[in-house]
Amino acid sequence: MTTRRALIGFPVAIAVLAALSLYRVTLGIPLAYLVLLTSILFWVTQATSWNILSGYSGYFSFGQAAYVGIGAYSTAVLFGRHGVNFYVTVVVAAALSAVLALAIGALAFRLRSLRGEIFALLTLAVPFILAALARINTTIDGGQGIIVSVPDFPAGIGLFQDFLYLISLLVAGAAVAVAFVMRRTRIGWALSAVHDAEDVAEGLGVATFRYKLRALVASAVIGGVGGAVFALQIGFVAVDSVFHLTVPLFVIVISVLGGRAHWMGPVAGAVLVVLLQDRLTASGLGEWQLIVLGALLIVLVIIAPQGIWPELSARPLIAVGTAAVVTAAVRLALSVDLLDALLAGLLTASVVAMVLNRRAGPAPRVRPAETEHAVAPTVPSPVDGAGRVLVECANVAKHFGGVRALDDVSLTIHEGEIVGLVGPNGSGKSTLVSILAGSRRPTAGRLIVEGRDVTGWPPHRVAHAGIARTYQIPRPFTSMTVRDNVAMAVMFGRTPRGLVAARAAADRPLETVGLAHLADAYPAVLNLHQRQLLEIARALAADPKVLLLDEALAGLNPVEIDNAVAVIRRVHESGVAIVIVEHLLRVVTQLATRLVVLDRGARLADGDPKTVLADPAVVRAYLGKRAHA
Repeated sequence: MTTRRALIGFPVAIAVLAALSLYRVTLGIPLAYLVLLTSILFWVTQATSWNILSGYSGYFSFGQAAYVGIGAYSTAVLFGRHGVNFYVTVVVAAALSAVLALAIGALAFRLRSLRGEIFALLTLAVPFILAALARINTTIDGGQGIIVSVPDFPAGIGLFQDFLYLISLLVAGAAVAVAFVMRRTRIGWALSAVHDAEDVAEGLGVATFRYKLRALVASAVIGGVGGAVFALQIGFVAVDSVFHLTVPLFVIVISVLGGRAHWMGPVAGAVLVVLLQDRLTASGLGEWQLIVLGALLIVLVIIAPQGIWPELSARPLIAVGTAAVVTAAVRLALSVDLLDALLAGLLTASVVAMVLNRRAGPAPRVRPAETEHAVAPTVPSPVDGAGRVLVECANVAKHFGGVRALDDVSLTIHEGEIVGLVGPNGSGKSTLVSILAGSRRPTAGRLIVEGRDVTGWPPHRVAHAGIARTYQIPRPFTSMTVRDNVAMAVMFGRTPRGLVAARAAADRPLETVGLAHLADAYPAVLNLHQRQLLEIARALAADPKVLLLDEALAGLNPVEIDNAVAVIRRVHESGVAIVIVEHLLRVVTQLATRLVVLDRGARLADGDPKTVLADPAVVRAYLGKRAHA
């Protein structure tokens, strides 16, 4: 769904849904339908809340019940017991949820080890702790539960169920709107990059901690506000009704079924899951709910791992038409309840969309021969005298337990240089590159960039200081096009720009490396050489002063190597100093204006390539082992 269509369609949808309650009697809508819609809206709110962090960034959370519980108990204790204005309790619920999220994020996101299943287990423990506190503390619950009465609401709204439906619609609408805005702004792009390759995103200048924490707080506030409204919906708040595994399990199922990479995924998932539950219960098959949902989840994970919404949105007219026709046909032909017919229509539309999308097939893979080759300029001559110092490593050491990967290494990188960094396997080359890029902190020594001591800075700040890198194994953002991969480096680089400007600026690096004709392709269709070139283009787009190429030619054939050499020369001509880690000596000698040799973590030689390669110590440590390579 495009932004313009969403901006028009979203308010219209909210207005139509609101009219179902405001004109319920006139339209002849049964109150039971409103009850069902209220339940759907609750799950839309909670699934959207979960999706903002876990779907967008990939940090899988099992702690959604914590925010629901905080919200429900804020309303139950303050409004139910002490008569505080209901709307004030909603604000308190939001504030307490935000505080909890800040505490979790400050712990989890600061420690790099708390990722994946460790983060999931951490979040799973939180609702259990809160549930225990509620049980043992008599001022909260004392294990007895709290009755929540009906708050005052405008008489013109109608019944309490109408009020509950409208306030649930307001909260769910706000949640979806937040998810929509986040997805289409810098925070959404940052979270997508975190999802695909967090370390790479950090190295490009994305302040991952900041954006993850913002997403977590937004998720918690939405979950807490939804929990406050849920207290009115259930009328009796007890530990087992809010701090229960049903909440996180259902939001995960809803988001995965609907499509967790899209802001509309939780909406589609909530409609399908809640409607399916309701119809099974109405048919006397309530005990089959988990079996049916589990089977549906298994099928969709295999057939449509991205969820239902991406399948439907790829064929919107066909999906809407199929759903309308099947719903009407089943309703008229079988004389079944409207909800049964609607469920049949939705399921049929999903199946038809998936079948048509599979028949269309995947995008054709680009053949290696279709890569545009950059024209090799004249070989740059060695620099006459060293330019100003851009980067300095002073007595750097890096120890991994008892292993000394680097030991008292000092190195300077000057303006206009191409420094070849060579050495046997295990000599510490990649470790040194990681320290230069800020990805690893040295055990001892300092890293200085243009006179500033940046030792210990996070990678995104080192990137902003003017250092960019590539990786031995290409790590593109797989959910983004080639152009957007490069645009990310512009959006979050030294001089951040908006998306439109960043996409325009991405064209020049792509032309430099010869990938302009593949700008709208996705990384999955690129071969290894093209992915390596994408790495260089993305790093170049960050406007670096020093570019670190970590075995950027590994695995390439001779023709591709010659093309990559031409690209590197072109990058160098643009004024970027380069450090290239490479095992192919013929490449290093073609490119390097200076050669640095590492051996067992120590600097063995540093100087003119011809002089260094003639050094007997270098021959023994490096060349002698590879004389026949």
